[in-house]
Amino acid sequence: MTTAAYSQAQELMQFWRPICQSYQQGLTAFPPWLGLDAIGFQALSDDFANAGAPLSIDPAQHQSPVRQLRKDLVVMREQELQELLQLLQQHINPQAHYQQLAATVIGYGCLGSQHLWKDLGLPERPRLSQLFAWYFPALFQRNDRNMRWKRFLYKQLCERGGDYVCRAPSCEQCSTYAECFGPES
Repeated sequence: MTTAAYSQAQELMQFWRPICQSYQQGLTAFPPWLGLDAIGFQALSDDFANAGAPLSIDPAQHQSPVRQLRKDLVVMREQELQELLQLLQQHINPQAHYQQLAATVIGYGCLGSQHLWKDLGLPERPRLSQLFAWYFPALFQRNDRNMRWKRFLYKQLCERGGDYVCRAPSCEQCSTYAECFGPES
């Protein structure tokens, strides 16, 4: 997947369509506009319209009380969000069309409380792995033991000197080792 070139329409349909549909249904952990600014969200919406698959999200949905609460809670975790964004942006695939949007959306998704694929609104974890393979191929390759993506990202932050997940000297010695790897259901 990392060497295959996706068209812009393929990226939209494979990754962004399920994320936007889940957002529309209130099934994601996102603040207003998927965490993007209104202009970035409008550009994404325009790309859907140009691809013949317009988004039908009522602008008032962006201002729901739950999304506003999530926006307020992000303020308390701003440093964490910035560290996640920096990590993701350092590993972007420059050939991808929506690489900056992917970094932003994944950063905000990591602030949710469920598995990352669920907080993003993806239908299953393999789709999240495909997303990482395309947008962040170096991170995808580093996750060679199939660690769950949110844990993997926080482990990367820990290894950079952050105080996130690395509580044991090595994963094999950690008491929750089995929870970090393998399929998510």
